[in-house]
Amino acid sequence: MKFNEIYAAVGHLPCTEESQCRVLYDWVRESRPAQCLELGFLYGKTSCIIAAALQENGVGHLTSIDLEAVRNHKDNPNILDHLAKTGLQEFVTPIFSAISYTWELKKIIEQQTADNRCEPYFDFIFLDGAHTWETDVCAFFLGMKLLKPGGWFLFDDYMYSIEKSEWWSKAPAMQDKPTEYRHEQQVERLVTLAVSQHPDIESVVIRDNWAWARKNPSASVVAGPAVTHLTKTVAKRWLLDLLLRRKNKTG
Repeated sequence: MKFNEIYAAVGHLPCTEESQCRVLYDWVRESRPAQCLELGFLYGKTSCIIAAALQENGVGHLTSIDLEAVRNHKDNPNILDHLAKTGLQEFVTPIFSAISYTWELKKIIEQQTADNRCEPYFDFIFLDGAHTWETDVCAFFLGMKLLKPGGWFLFDDYMYSIEKSEWWSKAPAMQDKPTEYRHEQQVERLVTLAVSQHPDIESVVIRDNWAWARKNPSASVVAGPAVTHLTKTVAKRWLLDLLLRRKNKTG
């Protein structure tokens, strides 16, 4: 589906502007990612944009995750309605989580793990969800395990803060938060303090309130150390040995 067609169908939805949708659509068309992941979809506007580009490419799939609450968000049509309207259902798997997208990432990591090694699965991850430090730093580090070497991470709302958001600044859950938390540009802090300092990130580019980060193509995927489970007997023996060694040192 051409960009003008898909934007005519979903362009009325709030959040991502037309110019950004165009950049996203063109990037997917040019980069041709096979497996895409979207964390936070709300009404499914960018989900449809990505899906339309995948359809035009003739290959690729999007897994899109958000909370169960957005299924009936403010009585507006949801992602399922918009995918049906545009005929793009086969290109998107929406997941309505009862907990969080970080919980769903945990499940995907479990599915991708064998012999204590997580096999990366996604070529592109678009993070446009909580915009808060606690949730999205976790999402980034979990996502990096699932992002293939050479893959891209896109962070929306680089300059966002709770205080700048008309909706979040009035949300009851934010009223007791400290001033520094409400005014902090938390996505920018995420990109500056976590993303750009990650040893497997090759480059970070800021463009139009978005941050694009590429995982190093030579990043290795190694197995972690073996996990030792101590039984009560082994743990007791280990503790006694430790106490004995300390006694001998002091004696």
